[in-house]
Amino acid sequence: MLVKPPSRTVLRQILLLCRDVPRSAAFYERALDLPVRACTDAYAELDVASDTTLALQRFDFEAHLAHAYSPIIHFHVSDVNARVNAALELGATLDGSIKYEPHGVVACVRSPDGVTIGFYEPHA
Repeated sequence: MLVKPPSRTVLRQILLLCRDVPRSAAFYERALDLPVRACTDAYAELDVASDTTLALQRFDFEAHLAHAYSPIIHFHVSDVNARVNAALELGATLDGSIKYEPHGVVACVRSPDGVTIGFYEPHA
């Protein structure tokens, strides 16, 4: 059966390199409530949206694991404070403060692997 490509560009996967795949998968599952589709010591996939996967791959070379402020992955959430607290309990660090802007609540954390994660809760 031939699979037809999409008529527009679609984001299918975000790949993050990490030192400990099972620990990282548990972090994203519990801190962000992302279901784990598959997980081994070397690779994991978590569901982000219907057609988008967050993939984690073990990598052992320090140069490839160095994080600055890229990538930054952003999530729309229903409760920024709950997501930030869950992330902090699982080893993340708050990057700045939680901000209560006119358009909504925003916050940024660093995962235990150093990935920058932004949270946004729009005002109802």
